[in-house]
Amino acid sequence: MDLKLIEKTKGVWINTSYSTLLYLLLVVILGGLISSYLLGSFVCQLVYGISFFSSSHQVFVISNPDMMNAMKTMQLFNAVGMFILPPIVFLHLRGLSFTNYLKLNKSLNGLTIGKVFILALAMIPLANFLGYINESFPLPEFLNFLKLAEEQSLVLTEQFLIMDSIWDLGIMILIMGVVAAVGEELLFRGILQNLFQDWSKSKHLAVWLTAFLFSVIHLQYHAVVPRFFLGAFIGYVYVYSGSLRTSIYLHFFYNTSLVVLSYLIHHEFVSKYWESFGAVSISAVIVTVILLFSFSYKWFSNRTTYLN
Repeated sequence: MDLKLIEKTKGVWINTSYSTLLYLLLVVILGGLISSYLLGSFVCQLVYGISFFSSSHQVFVISNPDMMNAMKTMQLFNAVGMFILPPIVFLHLRGLSFTNYLKLNKSLNGLTIGKVFILALAMIPLANFLGYINESFPLPEFLNFLKLAEEQSLVLTEQFLIMDSIWDLGIMILIMGVVAAVGEELLFRGILQNLFQDWSKSKHLAVWLTAFLFSVIHLQYHAVVPRFFLGAFIGYVYVYSGSLRTSIYLHFFYNTSLVVLSYLIHHEFVSKYWESFGAVSISAVIVTVILLFSFSYKWFSNRTTYLN
């Protein structure tokens, strides 16, 4: 019965207008987020004894190890519900092939993956430089409501990145590296960028509009500039490479490199200097920009780098 229902719903949005599709996508995302929050809350109550429906503020003390484990679990569930499930449901209802539409049907060879890794490392000093510039922008009064949310998000991220063991490192790579990279690329580059490009017939408008949404959805004003420009760069990598796998790898390597760097700094294997490398170094930024924008087009416009 369930399989028949799923089959009947395939392609029901095939003739839907693009403006309506954007609205329906938002509905699907909200539905996935609510469902994942409810399921995650049930798991956290069962496993950790932490209730996310409790009105008591005592339960949200970050010094509580069970609380932090529960928050990581919720982060995982919410990422799946908000970023991974909606693209699957959305494409099913549009009657489109998941792998073909998202350009996931091509494998990358080892050389290309290595080049993507180098690009990911090169993005770090540029992100630090753009973040340094972003911090000098005062928060507009009409965005004051974001201040508390941003502060809480930063505190939570800092707590997440306190990794005392290899196990903690692995968990954070799973959450911030694998799930975040796969989920966000599926939704933003895979669904939204393709949708905007089909609608506007302009790949450039699609890239920059998607980058804007990618930067603002995180609700972190003092990181909106680096996310905007790096999001656009990832968008162009997707366009010129012809495969969403490339942008997923790039996003994964970038996020994972930051997580590993935090782990190494926390355990004093490397200097804390590397955490802000490039923030005030014009030479590092110039080298980074040359590397990113001069070589990436050559690397990814050559479709022979893929394995059929």
